[in-house]
Parts: sequence; structure tokens; C-alpha cells
Amino acid sequence: MKLTKIKEVEISKSTISRLKLEAQPEGHTIVHCNYVSKHKYINGGWVNIFPTTYLFHEGIYLQLLHAEQIPVAPQKHYFLSPGTIKTFTLFFPIVPKEWTKFDLIEKINTGDGFIYRDITRNESGVYNISIS
Repeated sequence: MKLTKIKEVEISKSTISRLKLEAQPEGHTIVHCNYVSKHKYINGGWVNIFPTTYLFHEGIYLQLLHAEQIPVAPQKHYFLSPGTIKTFTLFFPIVPKEWTKFDLIEKINTGDGFIYRDITRNESGVYNISIS
């Protein structure tokens, strides 16, 4: 029998994240976010999400799996004017049933990351929040 060498294929990080998300048999948590660009910046500034974003409850962290419609740091979305709304979606592992509330926390090296506290768990696993 003749053995054939298989060519290695490189898979992008975004494809790997998407596959991990789709492979979760128990589902996932979806957080739809609205962010308004700041008036303190002439053009509204910029926004991104760090991969070190997670859902948190009593010492347990659920790591961000995937982000849509927002660049992952170090990439940035630059606004054209202040007061502009940027809508994006974050995907996490499923929130455990015993959690009644949890926090969304973006841990970054400098400055302030997003923090949204006391999200009330629901049965759908889909949440809508506005981040300032």
C-alpha cells in the first residue's frame, strides 16, 4: 500500500473560534451590545473588544468565544462623529442555570474596559445591553 502525504492546511483564528462556538452541544450565550461614541472626542473616538472579555459570577469566568460587528483588539473601529451607535454581538459559553445574575467584564491592560453589572439570567440565553 502506498502512503500519500497530506498537505497541511492553515485555518484562520476566526474560523477556529466559529467552529468552537458551533461545536458546543449545550448552546451558547449571546450578548447584543450597543455602544455610543463619546462626545469628548471630535470624531467620536474608536471602539474594539479585547479577547480577554468574559462573563463572571462568584469566581467563575466564561471566556469570550467570538465577536461580530466589532474588531478584536488591536484592530479598532473609528467613528466619524460623536453620538454614533455601534451595535455588535458577543458569544460566550452557556451561562449555568444556577447563575441568577452575572457581569460582563472586558479586562484590558490600560484604561477602562467595558463593565456591565447584574445582567439577569434568562431562559433564552440572549441578552441586550447598552454599554457606555
